[in-house]
Amino acid sequence: MRGRRLTWTIGGIGLIGSGVAGILLSATLGSSLTDTLAFLVDLLWAAAVLVFAIGSSAHDSITARRPLGTITLALVAVSPLAVRVIGLFQDPMNPTPLIPWEVTTFMPLALSLVAVVQIARAGVVPRRWRWTPAIALGVQVASVAIGQLLMMDQASAMQTIGLASALGMLGFLAGTVGLGIIALVAAAAERPASVPVLSSPNASPDR
Repeated sequence: MRGRRLTWTIGGIGLIGSGVAGILLSATLGSSLTDTLAFLVDLLWAAAVLVFAIGSSAHDSITARRPLGTITLALVAVSPLAVRVIGLFQDPMNPTPLIPWEVTTFMPLALSLVAVVQIARAGVVPRRWRWTPAIALGVQVASVAIGQLLMMDQASAMQTIGLASALGMLGFLAGTVGLGIIALVAAAAERPASVPVLSSPNASPDR
């Protein structure tokens, strides 16, 4: 149990750190800190999710280190960072992205869907929190979808851009700070294994 608590505590702190860095990023867009904070968001996310996926042992991994769940969750972890690194090689004069938007949009979604199902099926996460990653993913997808719908109307796009941005931030925080807090709560709820109390060798069984 100690290993599980440590794994979930480190992972939870990493997710919260990623969310905080994302908030700072949104407040400093266009400044000299933008690129650094964007990289930090993806780096903390990748590190935290990999901690959850691998754990200190199979009993601590939220996928129980089953191949499908662990590999998929690892890909979920590193894909944003990989996309950002590949983007560094983008030619500013070439508008065609190195990675098609269909890949950067739908591949992470597909991987995330597989990952949340595998987390639930692994049975490591307590029952009350087992579908929390799926709920967070649903919030993220819904917030992005609603934001896109709001921006489709060109006439009111300028009036709704603030709401769309707020919805996007809500989805981001659900998958970072929200899950991080849940992980810390779940870690705190893990009770250490009971330790047998040995009686004194001089104690009489009749006493």
